[in-house]
Amino acid sequence: MELKVKKNVSLKEFCTYKTGGSAKFFAEARSPQEMYHLREFAKMQDVPFMLIGGGSNILFSDEGYPGLIVHNKMGKLNIQGELVTAESGVNLAKMVLIASQNNLGGISGLCNVPGSVGGAIYGNAGVPDIYISDVMTHAIILPANGNKPIMVAPDYFQFGYRDSKIKKTRDIILSATFKLRFEPAIKVRAEINRYSQERIIKQPMGNTCGSFFKNPGQFPSAGWLIEQAGCKGMKIGGAEVSPKHANFIMNNGNAKSSDIINLTVKIHQIVKKKFNVELEPEVQIVPNSPFKSQI
Repeated sequence: MELKVKKNVSLKEFCTYKTGGSAKFFAEARSPQEMYHLREFAKMQDVPFMLIGGGSNILFSDEGYPGLIVHNKMGKLNIQGELVTAESGVNLAKMVLIASQNNLGGISGLCNVPGSVGGAIYGNAGVPDIYISDVMTHAIILPANGNKPIMVAPDYFQFGYRDSKIKKTRDIILSATFKLRFEPAIKVRAEINRYSQERIIKQPMGNTCGSFFKNPGQFPSAGWLIEQAGCKGMKIGGAEVSPKHANFIMNNGNAKSSDIINLTVKIHQIVKKKFNVELEPEVQIVPNSPFKSQI
């Protein structure tokens, strides 16, 4: 199989923060076979391998990535009755919309979750009403140490809040199947519109990864802690704590990844000092995170 691997590709256009350096190697995977062979390429080159989808929950360092970045472009989607099967590169919001057109609901709350199906499973994405793990029946993965795809049940992932064991095992999610419920399309679209309007009202738009820190259990939210600590509107370089939502760290157009990282470290220190709470990022900082609790 001929692989189209590029060298020294800027990663700015492959993440919603629009920052970061270059990848030593970069390629697209449009099938499970290409995914497997690209992983083998990384092994032969003796470089790290990383898979990305929509880039909506990732921050690449200004130094870039010393290995192979694979952009997941696997986009097949199939609907049979109440079951929706999507390859891991399918845009999650697109899956919600197509499901609604086929009179399938139950996942309207995920319409505002950016990124791909695979990324959503990787981080157990969701809103208080619904998490991706709530509706998944099974998935097809390529095990980190295997060369053949296998089917696994949801409990394989050991889902937690914004977490799954895939973050540690580095298995590759190829596709997943979800059990939805029959509902009139007009009703589902109304729900999607309601969630979308709520997002416009509550969340800032722009170059951001959404909520940067996970919500700690003993307080209302990470945003509440950041605001109470006096960090709302704080800036470093082109990075700013959104005046609209304190857990949104924005790139106001000219930020470097180092600006965003330095700002979030400062927020972490201030919240720690005021509330004795260790905020944990849900955004993945690549290749090295300054937060000891993050993978």
